[in-house]
Amino acid sequence: FESNDYVGGKIMSFNNKGYRWDMGPSLFTMPQYINELFELFGENPRDHFNYKKKEIVCNYFWEDGTIFSAKSDPSTFANEVSQTFNVDSGVITDYMKESKLKYDLTAPIFLEKSIHRWSTYFSLATLKALLNSFRLNLFESLHQFNQRRLSDKKLIQFFNRFATYNGSSPYKTPGIMSMIPHLEMGLGTYFPKGGMHQISQSLYRLALSKGAKFSLSCPVTEIIHNKGNISGVMASGQIHKCDLIICNMDIYATYQRPLKNVKKPQKILKQERSSSALIFYWGIKRTFNELDLHNILFSESYEEEFEHIFKKKTIIDDPTIYINISSKEEKIDAPEGHENWFVMINCPINSNQDWYQIKSEARKNIIKKINRKLNVDIEEYIEVEEILDPVKIE
Repeated sequence: FESNDYVGGKIMSFNNKGYRWDMGPSLFTMPQYINELFELFGENPRDHFNYKKKEIVCNYFWEDGTIFSAKSDPSTFANEVSQTFNVDSGVITDYMKESKLKYDLTAPIFLEKSIHRWSTYFSLATLKALLNSFRLNLFESLHQFNQRRLSDKKLIQFFNRFATYNGSSPYKTPGIMSMIPHLEMGLGTYFPKGGMHQISQSLYRLALSKGAKFSLSCPVTEIIHNKGNISGVMASGQIHKCDLIICNMDIYATYQRPLKNVKKPQKILKQERSSSALIFYWGIKRTFNELDLHNILFSESYEEEFEHIFKKKTIIDDPTIYINISSKEEKIDAPEGHENWFVMINCPINSNQDWYQIKSEARKNIIKKINRKLNVDIEEYIEVEEILDPVKIE
């Protein structure tokens, strides 16, 4: 049952005046888990879904003019970091080895098994992780860990950035998050043929071919339950009985809407929610050779930026900007000689701020920063401008 008239949820796309934009997630790692879903049904993933590995993971820009292009090859990455930031390449190699170790210790528990089964906790993988828990840096923040391991401020900011992958602040999230660089540089960054949208669409086609049924424009208004047992759902005014329900709504929204009449897990619901994002979709009437698929324009004061997001619940005047340009890989995503820009900044959760005012101010600051970094008046080249309703930000 899907409330939208399309499948995919956050992994969707839209078109306007010859441009196509992916909406939602824009970074693709660990394609083996997509492959596995096809292989479980005896299908060759390459007959349904294809992708390429990126040589350049991301381009980074700092306020002092430093530009760094992170490569996917580990030795190249370490050597170029050494040259750009004047650090010993061995320091970076050791950092990446630690990142891999943390991933290898935790992935078998949190990614490859269910944390809701007792067998997960009584396994050799869990025992190994517990015995090596001192290596996970659980009792210091990611920033503290990076500050202790690295000397260059820009390099610390580079590795602090990975906290944002799950909407965290590097000044609050544990040092275990230093495993995430391994996902990008160790396991690789990829681009799906046809764009991120094809992840959801290929799985939709697989599900249809195996007999799954989808009800679109059919929101679930209630999960029906009695004495702790679930018996069905109310969707579009009708009750549908079932033996098992999988709900992929965010847990906070689930307990506010379809499960509003149950005793709520207050401890979980009172936990601080992750940051959100404000996204502009721009059709640009020229190309930029200095940009690639993934690009980061860093703020001058990273700590102050997260202070605004998590404490002041607003956006700093100098936000870090992420620009994703899928037309760098998929030429048909923009007219010839043009680019499709997905421009995103981190922002706070929705707590009834004046989002239209925030959006307006953010746009001005984004334009100003891009003009400064790329030495261009970007507004001259914006042919199409789209933004989702900012009031819906959660």
